[in-house]
Amino acid sequence: MSLTPNALLLLNAQRHDLDDRPDERQLARDWAHLVDEARAQGWLIAYVQWDGPEEEGTWATFSKAWTLHPDFRAEQGDVLVRASLPDAFTGSDLGAQLHARAVQTLHLLALPGTLEQTATAASAAEQGFTVLTLELSA
Repeated sequence: MSLTPNALLLLNAQRHDLDDRPDERQLARDWAHLVDEARAQGWLIAYVQWDGPEEEGTWATFSKAWTLHPDFRAEQGDVLVRASLPDAFTGSDLGAQLHARAVQTLHLLALPGTLEQTATAASAAEQGFTVLTLELSA
């Protein structure tokens, strides 16, 4: 396990988040480019896979829609956590994983204005992380 002060946390990289968006291809390419840049700088890459809500008509945990979008794949050394909406820290080991790797600054990559972005940013700050939200056109 390598130590790094920076982590890129992707909050909306599952198929159900990106499939069928009119800007899916461009958005996925832009985000994949940011992942590549972060890796090149030695940052930790962390993906959140949100477990499906229990409401009828939504995507289900372990379904195709639950998997990461094809433009993203967790590589050796990356962190992949399962979480329940809307906060990636509650009920997961994300905080422990980040602290174990000496992460100090968490760079959030999410669809703008999502509840996941807001809730996760607040929890990250409560846990002592400096939180920066990466803004890309959606």
